Amino acid sequence: MTLSSALSTATSSLQAAQAQTALVSRNIANANVAGATRKYANLATGADGRLEIRSVAQSGNSALFRNVLNGTSDVAKSSIVAGGLDRLNEVIGDTDAKGSPAALVSALSDALVSYSKAPANSEIGRAAVAAAQSLATSLNTASDAVNEIRQDADKELSLAATEMTQILKQIEELNQRIMAGTSSNRDVTDEVDKRDGLIQNLSEYVGINVQSRGDNDVVIYTDSGVTMFDRTARSIDFTATPSLKPGVAGGAFRIDGTVVTGDNAFMPVTSGKIAGLVQLRDKTTVRFQAQLDSIANNLIDAFSETGGGVTQQGLFQDTGGTVTTTGTPPVVVSTEMGAAGRIKIATNVLGDPTLLRDGGINGTPFKSNSDTAATGFTGRITDLLSKMKATRNYTAAGADATGTIANFAASSMSWLQGTRATTLATADYQKTLLEKTQTSLSNETGIDLNTELTRLLDLQRSFQASSKIITTVDQMMAALLQAV
Repeated sequence: MTLSSALSTATSSLQAAQAQTALVSRNIANANVAGATRKYANLATGADGRLEIRSVAQSGNSALFRNVLNGTSDVAKSSIVAGGLDRLNEVIGDTDAKGSPAALVSALSDALVSYSKAPANSEIGRAAVAAAQSLATSLNTASDAVNEIRQDADKELSLAATEMTQILKQIEELNQRIMAGTSSNRDVTDEVDKRDGLIQNLSEYVGINVQSRGDNDVVIYTDSGVTMFDRTARSIDFTATPSLKPGVAGGAFRIDGTVVTGDNAFMPVTSGKIAGLVQLRDKTTVRFQAQLDSIANNLIDAFSETGGGVTQQGLFQDTGGTVTTTGTPPVVVSTEMGAAGRIKIATNVLGDPTLLRDGGINGTPFKSNSDTAATGFTGRITDLLSKMKATRNYTAAGADATGTIANFAASSMSWLQGTRATTLATADYQKTLLEKTQTSLSNETGIDLNTELTRLLDLQRSFQASSKIITTVDQMMAALLQAV
């Protein structure tokens, strides 16, 4: 090796050590930055023995990154549903809570038993009416909570569409810079980290599948196969429903013009915040609304009045819905969803509790006690108690199909608590799994200070060795010049 070639090799080694030191320093500076990966230089020896840095690369693990994306989507969905069920639980409480519909149905039954034992006592009569009023209010409150949760979920879907559009636009801008930089052999590792972070943010909204192509290009699909990004960001569309009707599904969510939510979706998303919000808005809360409506309708029927061959609403009334009388014996029910939110106590009973004892809420033809002076009459109260304790059939999914009104109300509350407990357990498990996966990814691709400091010491020794060679060559060349 000639002195000039030795000097060239030492100089290139010095320059490579300097560039690698800069990378190590960058790694150390990003050690506490979430999502930052370890950067390192790809070295090669040139034809003349010079040490060259061909490119800057970064640590990565595609399998673990994919698992993090899947875990993020799963946690987002279960957390959304669990949060909605928690809100319902705060309003309704457990099956045994005094303010729950199940407990208040039993309280009304107890109040009627007390009234049947002292039908002449107006205070006990008022207490029975007050128990009925509390039950109606409880159903109203529960139904209002369902409506509020559904409406909030609809608003969240609208906000999510806006946020997803912004994220996809940022991914598009970064992707263009990354592709251009890769083509020109520019260091784009920091930009790749930013793009990966945005992709993970996107996975909170929908389950996604990411495919890589040449020049560091990426393509992003939903978990159902709808294209979200391919060189350009695809459209995200959702129109909020200003006022959701009870039991009626809200508007559909569209990605790239394809419906991805609802029963009519050909390629529905199955995980992520969008899937969770739609499930909460159109499935979970709608099922619970149907159970509440079933309680309300059966109360309307049980306390209805019959007179002159006609059956009408009695103590419990749904004046805001269309109520019909069908079947033999006649059954009085509201044909519209949301009866639980509209059920009220007949106004005239609030001022005169004897109407509960004697009947006649709808006028004289509907009176059970024709002798108003007979204050000891209990026939009507006994009949009401018998109807409340009768076994009935229910069509609302989730709760028991048969049983008394009290039993059905209790099974409805149990369904809510059981669904909430299962969802919370699933959410906790998925969060734990995601945390472990994120830790594994960080250990695999993240920055370890001890490793970087050790690498810094190695580079320092390499720098010193290269400097020593240059100094030695310089001395040899000086000696050679002096000898000439």
